[in-house]
Amino acid sequence: MDWERIMSDAEMIKNKLLLLNVNLSEAEKLGNYFSYKKYDERAINRYLRIMAESPPPRSKKTQRHYKGLQQIWREWRTNLKGEEKAIAWGWGVKLAHAGKR
Repeated sequence: MDWERIMSDAEMIKNKLLLLNVNLSEAEKLGNYFSYKKYDERAINRYLRIMAESPPPRSKKTQRHYKGLQQIWREWRTNLKGEEKAIAWGWGVKLAHAGKR
């Protein structure tokens, strides 16, 4: 595991989550889904597209959170793959939770 890269990416994710004021529970669900789908990038991109463009009947606020998550995921330039990428995302969410306090 490249822990230096994981934590560097986690810090970047934290900053973007806080900047875009994304619901951190939705961000956590995204990481769980990525792990559940066995780190399938196509599945996560499809999920984000659906939730950002035509989510189930919910408030516009939830749709905005998914648009923010989609933006963060698309802009995330990393060499991390699979489990390391999921770990970085999870730590980014945890750091964002701590940063909101």
